[in-house]
Amino acid sequence: GCVVLANPDMDKIGKNLQVGLTPVVISDNVDWIDPKELAAQRSELSRNIENWRRDWESRDTETYLRHYARKFSSNGITLAQWSAQKRQVNASKAWIKVQLSDVSLLLYPGKEQIAVTTFEQDYGSSNLSNRMKKRQYWIKEGGKWLIVYEGAA
Repeated sequence: GCVVLANPDMDKIGKNLQVGLTPVVISDNVDWIDPKELAAQRSELSRNIENWRRDWESRDTETYLRHYARKFSSNGITLAQWSAQKRQVNASKAWIKVQLSDVSLLLYPGKEQIAVTTFEQDYGSSNLSNRMKKRQYWIKEGGKWLIVYEGAA
């Protein structure tokens, strides 16, 4: 899509934008919420992200997979395909270490409770090491935050 701004407005906000880093949310309206409620939601989501990270490191693949929504997809891969791949990959590891840094959380406006998180992921295991920028979309289903999308940012 396109966003149109007057040149003076673009000059003002352009100084604060970093391509690929600055989140941009386009919405028909803004729903203001109580700062305490916002802090509680962010805290809950942060705990879920940490639990996901910890469960991944544990190599308990079934517990790790409980963090993913039934309608999860990643670049055309369904939850069933993702789960099969993770079971196979994790079985080949003697250990896994995952560190997250520069974590950004953004509650997405709209009818459903959706959050977007972006972070630097430093992954190491007994047979692989990599660092990447990752993005996850979380959705609240049945009172629980679950990952509905995950991929490179």
